[in-house]
Amino acid sequence: MKIKQLVLSSVVAFATLAAFAPTMASAAAHHKAHKVCKWDARHHHRVCHWVR
Repeated sequence: MKIKQLVLSSVVAFATLAAFAPTMASAAAHHKAHKVCKWDARHHHRVCHWVR
């Protein structure tokens, strides 16, 4: 009986996570910093920095 309850609760938890995953992913992508690189002709190399 205990195993059945454990399996059921894990299935419910997984279903809840699957339902909220797209929402969390879109929220995280909005605030995630990303790298911007540009060519510095004066110093002849790429310069990269993180922007939000």
